[in-house]
Amino acid sequence: MTDTEEQEILETPKPQKKPRKKRELTEEQKQKLRDQLKKGRETALKNRQKKALIKKALKKEKEEEDDKFLAEKILKKKDNNEETFNLMKSELNELREELKKMKVKPQEKQTQEKQTQEKQIEPPKPKTPEPIKEPEPIKEPQAEQPVIQKIPEPQAEQPVIQKTFFNVRGRKKNRGYY
Repeated sequence: MTDTEEQEILETPKPQKKPRKKRELTEEQKQKLRDQLKKGRETALKNRQKKALIKKALKKEKEEEDDKFLAEKILKKKDNNEETFNLMKSELNELREELKKMKVKPQEKQTQEKQTQEKQIEPPKPKTPEPIKEPEPIKEPQAEQPVIQKIPEPQAEQPVIQKTFFNVRGRKKNRGYY
């Protein structure tokens, strides 16, 4: 392409859009549109307020329901704790009474034990003689020999194995050497 052809291409005017006609409204039509807009805004405001009241009432109702639920749970837990406390207390009292009875009767128990022991005494069994062991001969001390320790041979290094793991998305992830 030559310079003149480039200039011609650049200089070609773009087609311009035709301006549209504006709709001309009379004062009565403008006033009617303004009234409709005003009325629409008022109804939208009323609807928003109504929805806000409904939402607020539902929220309050849900909070009351949650409070009621929590109160029941806490009272139930408290009752349960009181029941277990009373049960443990009664068991403790019973154990204390048993302990008192045991302390009062140790003398009686001792006398009963002595009587049962006297009844259960058996004559001693004859002992079987143990075999006589011969004394071991006395060993003469020997000269001490030097102690030689074996040094372990160095082991060849084991190859390092690297394990590759895959994460949730399927990508490789090296977790170090094992």
